[in-house]
Amino acid sequence: MSINNLFEKGNKFFLLQNYIAGLEIYKEIWSKYPKNTRLNEEIKNKVKKFKIPVPATFSQNQIDEFFELHNAGKTNLVIQTLYSFLETNPNSILSISLLGTFLGINEEYDKAIKFQKLAIEKAPFEVVFYINLSETLSKINKLEESLSILYFAKVLSLTNNVIDYKLAKVYTALKNYSKADFIYQGLIKEGSISNELIYSYCNNLIKFNKEKEALSFLEKYELKNSEDEQIKILIGLTYFKMQEFNLAKDFFYKVLKLNNDNDEAHTMLGDTYEKLGDLDLAKTCYDHSLTINPDNISTINNLAAWHFIKGDMLEAEKLYNFSLTKNKNNSNTRYFLSLCQLAQSNYSEGWLNFDYRWLSNEFNSLEFKSNLAKFKLNDNKKNLLLWGEQGVGDQILFMRFLKDIQLHVDNLFINIDKRLHPFIKRSFPEILFFNKDTSTYLDCQLSFGDLAGLFVKDNSYFLNNQNHYISSDPVIKERLEASIKSKNKFLCGISWISKTDEIGINKSITLEILKPVLNIENIEFIDLQYSETSIERENFYNKNNIKIKKIENIDNFNDLNGLSSLIDVCDFVITISNTNAHIAGSLGKKTFLLLPKGKGRLWYWISKKKRSIWYPKIEIIEQEEIGNWKSVIKKLQKKVKEYLIE
Repeated sequence: MSINNLFEKGNKFFLLQNYIAGLEIYKEIWSKYPKNTRLNEEIKNKVKKFKIPVPATFSQNQIDEFFELHNAGKTNLVIQTLYSFLETNPNSILSISLLGTFLGINEEYDKAIKFQKLAIEKAPFEVVFYINLSETLSKINKLEESLSILYFAKVLSLTNNVIDYKLAKVYTALKNYSKADFIYQGLIKEGSISNELIYSYCNNLIKFNKEKEALSFLEKYELKNSEDEQIKILIGLTYFKMQEFNLAKDFFYKVLKLNNDNDEAHTMLGDTYEKLGDLDLAKTCYDHSLTINPDNISTINNLAAWHFIKGDMLEAEKLYNFSLTKNKNNSNTRYFLSLCQLAQSNYSEGWLNFDYRWLSNEFNSLEFKSNLAKFKLNDNKKNLLLWGEQGVGDQILFMRFLKDIQLHVDNLFINIDKRLHPFIKRSFPEILFFNKDTSTYLDCQLSFGDLAGLFVKDNSYFLNNQNHYISSDPVIKERLEASIKSKNKFLCGISWISKTDEIGINKSITLEILKPVLNIENIEFIDLQYSETSIERENFYNKNNIKIKKIENIDNFNDLNGLSSLIDVCDFVITISNTNAHIAGSLGKKTFLLLPKGKGRLWYWISKKKRSIWYPKIEIIEQEEIGNWKSVIKKLQKKVKEYLIE
């Protein structure tokens, strides 16, 4: 529709006094034609023609008194006063708006939204009413709706930089860092610079993986504002994100030198010590931070994570639940609580909290944007799109539920990593692959990660579903058997490195650490690693005369179909927690999984009698002490020898 047709359509709504519908059209015009000058004039005319002043049923002094009562802990009295006033003055727009505000302050969000929407209905040209509603929606994580409401305020006040700033913050919360960055850049160019804007802008840059830009901006600003604690914290956070932990530590100490009561600096210092491997100092920092500010949610969560790393799930869960008493809508808290609950097989609560992952700053996957309804069991909607999230390993993990979901739909379309397509074609031939041509057939959607919540209510699901659920390529497998299989030796695939940014180092080991196992006779070891290992293998061979064979005609990273066949040819597999563990487990291959204690031990490696619940052919050998693989290798050596004589 052309811009003239849109204006014509919007103006008809205004003439019919359907102002919200008219503003919706103006939002569409602004979205499609943001530089069009006519919109600003049209808005001014509409405001001048249709806006009705809100009667001042309360003076500014009376409103100030309401906030003084709130500060004195008498918010309920303010709310009751406003309710009473509305009983005799039901059309008081200001009272309706104020009631929405104080209900929101009182965390009665549903009621607050009801009154804030009513205020907009009665005064649709009041910019502040949209801002108030947007902020309430943000507090309960209805961020898309919050953004939509905020754009009403934007079209009513196109040059309002305060609204732009609020839009940028919502975009950051939605993980749309590029849009937020675009808005921040515009504000800075216009000279709309405040300390708060700088903090938010640089925080967005850090999350946007533009650490160098953030550092350049912050260092210039720090030269003129050497006493600004928050700037130093952000510089420290930037170095932290760049994994320059000692530099980060220096800046957090600089903050504490300025102000030893800065609880945020103590918390970030604790995070840094945790990264540096000093868990005792990390806890000391968290404890100190909480003596300064017992309500610091980030610190409570980090302390909970500390207990999770130490293996104390009950204390971790207790702290996460305590954190929720401070803010029940905190997405980070809910997400990490879910991992804690799922690790304890508490699926009823765990899957519910797992839904909050999309808004957590610590969850790296982006949600698939779609207007399709979310699938629910027993829906009448039968053409389902399943879309992948997280890494390849996680997608393989959740592929086990494809056979379950197929029973509930007529047609199943899938959108996952293309490297996994051969698995689907071979093991689930009825499944269709999503593309633009098939999109018109769809009527619902669901994430791979949400499949488990539909079917796993307790661990009996896994007891009743112990068979492997993918198969390797028979042609490639036959070729490999002919070329590498030995009659005199066992074939063992090994994988010892994880490239995961945050926890890879905790999960990974070296060939030198594995040496006692690699020395076992009558085994030929095959490199399953998807990263380049030639230098390490060559150095290991030169030093120990132990050869790790690499199958050169299989690309372990890009050709997962070939890799799965290679794994299937092996008699058994030794691996750390990475994609190879998932491939081996889903194939039903005998596997020894070497698992770290604490950080790097992912929630789904639940075990029963040292066997993985999700993958019954995987035997788990876990560290007894964080960072110490000695006991793991000793147990592995014994188990491998026992396996060879079975």
